[in-house]
Amino acid sequence: MSTDLDLSPRATSDHPLFVASLEKGMSVLQALAQAQRPLNLADIARAAGMGRSGAQRFVFTLKALGYLEQNPDNKQYVLSSKMLAFAHAYASTDAVQRLAAPVLESLREACGETVNLTLLSGNEVVYVLRYPSRHAVSVNLQIGSRLAAYCTAPGRALLAWLPPETAKAIIDASDRRQHTPNTETNPERLMVKLERVRERGYSVNDQERFVGDVSIAAAVRDRNGRPVAAINIAVPYPRWTIASLESEWAEALMQAAENVSRSLGFMPAAVEQQ
Repeated sequence: MSTDLDLSPRATSDHPLFVASLEKGMSVLQALAQAQRPLNLADIARAAGMGRSGAQRFVFTLKALGYLEQNPDNKQYVLSSKMLAFAHAYASTDAVQRLAAPVLESLREACGETVNLTLLSGNEVVYVLRYPSRHAVSVNLQIGSRLAAYCTAPGRALLAWLPPETAKAIIDASDRRQHTPNTETNPERLMVKLERVRERGYSVNDQERFVGDVSIAAAVRDRNGRPVAAINIAVPYPRWTIASLESEWAEALMQAAENVSRSLGFMPAAVEQQ
C-alpha cells in the first residue's frame, strides 16, 4: 500500500521535482567511490549503468568542475581531493554539536537560563542545540528555528569573525526589518557593532528581535579561526538586563566558547599571528 510518505527509490525518481541527470552524475561519483581504485571511462560507464557517451559527458563535466582527476598516462579517473570538502563540512558540523553539547549543558546548569548553539546559514542563524531555562521565558524557540543574523546576538557573534567584506555582504543582503524599537538596521552601524564584538569577545542583543528577550553570544571557531557556531545565553527582561547578564555570565560564556573552539583545534595566539 503506497502513501504520500513513500520515499522508496522508485517513488522518489517518479517525483516531478526529481532531476534524473543529477542522479546520473552522482552515480559516476558513487562508482568511483565504491571501486576505491582508478577506473577508465568504460569501467565507469559499466559501474554507473549508463552508455559510454553519457558517461563521457558526466566525467568531462565533473573533471572540469574539479571533482575528478585523470592520469595522463593511462587515462584513468579518480575522485579529486575537492571531494573531501563535503566530508569535512559534514564532519565539522557533526563534531561541533557533539563537542558543544556537554559544554552547553554544563553552562545551563550553572546559570539556570536558556543556552543555545546556532549555525550560520545564509543570512540567518539556525538553532541546532537548545537547553531551556528552568524559569519562565519570554521567547520559546525550537531546534530548527531560523532568525536573521543581523539582529541576533549569535548572528552578530558569527558575523564578527568573518572577513569584513563577507559580513557586510550578508548584512546588505538581509531583509533588515525594524522588529522592535531597539532593532538596529543601518548597515554602517551594524558593522561598528561587529567591531565591538571582536574587541570584547562576545555580542549582546537588548530586545532587538523580540521585546523582552535579552541575549549574549560568543563564537566557536575552528583551527583556522573561522566561526563555525555560536553559543548564546538568552534571558527574559526585566528579570535580567544586558548589564547584569554581562556582569554575571559573559566570562563563563566566552570560556565555554573557547573550550569548544580549542577542541576543534583553535589556537588564539597562532591565529592572531597568521
